[in-house]
Amino acid sequence: MRPVTIDKKKEWTAEDYLLLEEASTLNQIINGELVMSPSPSPLHQIISSNLNDLLKKEAKKLGGIVFYAPVDLYVNKHNVFQPDLIYISKEKKNIISKRGIEGVPDLVVEIISPSNSYVDRYEKKDAYKKFGVPEFWIVDPANETLEIYNGSQWEKPSLYLAASGKVKSVVLNELGFNLTDVFNP
Repeated sequence: MRPVTIDKKKEWTAEDYLLLEEASTLNQIINGELVMSPSPSPLHQIISSNLNDLLKKEAKKLGGIVFYAPVDLYVNKHNVFQPDLIYISKEKKNIISKRGIEGVPDLVVEIISPSNSYVDRYEKKDAYKKFGVPEFWIVDPANETLEIYNGSQWEKPSLYLAASGKVKSVVLNELGFNLTDVFNP
C-alpha cells in the first residue's frame, strides 16, 4: 500500500496538524504535505519491538528514554515526523512536551517499507541532518540491513550491516548487539 497524501493545495503546518484528532493511522507532515500511512506490517512490528527492547535496556542504564511510534517529532513548522524509535538522553529530557518531542533527539530510527523508502532515505534523512540529530539509523526489513549515519557521516553510512554483524552506536557507546537479534521473532 502507498501512503495517502491529503489536500495537495494546502501547505500544512504544525498548528494545522495539532487540530487533527488522534487517528488509528500514522499521520505525518512531510515538507508541508499531510501524509497518512497504513499500519506497519507484522515484520515491521517485530523489528520495532526487538529494537525497542535493545535500546530501552541501554537507555535505562543511562537515565535516558526510548519512544516508539506513534509519537510526534516536531522538526520544524512544515515537518512533523513519527519515527519508529527515538532515543532521548537524560540531559535532553526537557524536549519532551505534552504534544510530543520538541527538540533534537539523540538518536532516530526509521524502519523502511516499500511505501516509504524514498521519503525515509532521502527527505527525512536530510531533515534529520539539518535538524542536528547526532545519529540516524535506517533498518531495511526486506534486505535485512542496518545503516547508521552520524557526525559528518551523512553521505554514506558510518556502519552498514547486512544479515549479521555487530551493531555499535556512537550515541549509545555501550550498546552492542548482533543484527540477527533485530530480525528474529
